[in-house]
Amino acid sequence: MKTNSVDKAPRMSPAKGVEIIILGSSEKVMLTHIIAQPGAVVPDHKHPHDQIGTCIQGEGLLTSGGKKFKTVPGASWYIPGGEIHDWINTSKGETILIETFAPPREDYLSKAK
Repeated sequence: MKTNSVDKAPRMSPAKGVEIIILGSSEKVMLTHIIAQPGAVVPDHKHPHDQIGTCIQGEGLLTSGGKKFKTVPGASWYIPGGEIHDWINTSKGETILIETFAPPREDYLSKAK
């Protein structure tokens, strides 16, 4: 067994105002805790990893595969690998998301400190 916590986990920032905390990673899957500041934008991008997420706090707007989806507490989503997507924090406060990636994001692991 491996254990971790938000305050001790490696972290990185893929966009201004967005912090990704890597809670756990194995050969097959990665679990992340994401904190986004008001107005933060993760611009259009794609990657080969499947992505599943849920919103814990705040709200945002996810666009994926040409469809728009409000990310509010309790909402969840699946983005298949290769699909272009973006996300904007539309709340007046921090938004917290939990997302998993399969396989793990090697780019996140190499940049995390």
